[in-house]
Amino acid sequence: MGLKIYFIQMTVIGHIKQVKQYLRELNLNSYKKYTLVTIAFLIGMILFHVFTWHTISKKVLLVDDYIYNGDLVRSSFKVDSLFPRPSHLVKNVNDLPKQHLLYKDLKDNETVDVITIGDSFSNGATQGKNTFYQDYIATYNNYKVLNIPPGIGYYKGVVRLNNSGLLDELKPKAIIIESVERFCIDRFSGNKNLNQTYSKNSLKKVLRSQKNMYLGKDPFISFINNQNARAFYFNVKMKFKPYTRYKACVIKPMKKDFFTSKDPNSLLYHKESAMFSYKATEENIKKLNDNFNKLAILLKKKNIQLYFMPVVDKSNLYRKYVIEPDYPESMFFENLRKMKKEYILIDTKKILSKELEKGTKDLYYSDDTHWGYKASKAIFKEVKFE
Repeated sequence: MGLKIYFIQMTVIGHIKQVKQYLRELNLNSYKKYTLVTIAFLIGMILFHVFTWHTISKKVLLVDDYIYNGDLVRSSFKVDSLFPRPSHLVKNVNDLPKQHLLYKDLKDNETVDVITIGDSFSNGATQGKNTFYQDYIATYNNYKVLNIPPGIGYYKGVVRLNNSGLLDELKPKAIIIESVERFCIDRFSGNKNLNQTYSKNSLKKVLRSQKNMYLGKDPFISFINNQNARAFYFNVKMKFKPYTRYKACVIKPMKKDFFTSKDPNSLLYHKESAMFSYKATEENIKKLNDNFNKLAILLKKKNIQLYFMPVVDKSNLYRKYVIEPDYPESMFFENLRKMKKEYILIDTKKILSKELEKGTKDLYYSDDTHWGYKASKAIFKEVKFE
């Protein structure tokens, strides 16, 4: 009986040892499998990033200090709408003989002919050849043009210049307030105070320190980045649905070729620009017009002519050429034209529509929200300063 128990114990112990050995082998094999799977996953991810980087992202994102790609292609990753152009760091991109100034460039008691205040269109955001429309004003009219970045405001910025007494020192003949169409109502139709007082010395200090925020450099982007997944997904999506909507960008087919990119007839535009029309009511536009009239009357007392330059949205300008547009037409310019003005309206929609009718290409860049030098040239060939 004791011998039998002994054999049973030895058998049980033997099985336990076998089980332990099996578990050790199993754990070792699982570890190897986990390691191999992890390594394979990492290699696959690296290959994915390398492939997407070289085929899409590197072409689209701002990875070269001297080449600029537009904002819309960077949000949609639509490679065939690219319109690469020289960045502001490239020398000799501007070939106009006269160029604009910033306040820090002025000498003490120096006067100017024209002051411009506006958003990205006034501050070279599009980059490329002759990116500042102010240089066309300076060249065509032999004017000294001062551009003030929008840090002090647009409408309010002019009020600050006037009420601080700085406008009396600068003695401009004209002031241009510029704004992209889709933000005009929000910026200019509210209640405006023309009587606020400002310190001239404080304003000068602010103006001297101003830099152009639109001419900055993107931080370094490596080939492994969080945008490669979006780039790959968007391009797969475009294979099946070439005309589509993204969070910020919309792509629509057009009846004619208006660009010189590889895809010459696809219109890329900001989604929000097509939603602007509901704000462009006659009531809101009348409030805007009244505000500009009040400011114009104030400036005329100092022999300064006020110009208002709303920049037609890309979606609005090209809408008549879009195949089956699914957004309402903005009547902003049409309603504003009818109203009595003390200021001078620079009607960018009317001027640039005539250029499109001629078949002019690349008025706006195919990959960007902004217009190019051809638009600036056409506008200021036509606008005459009084």
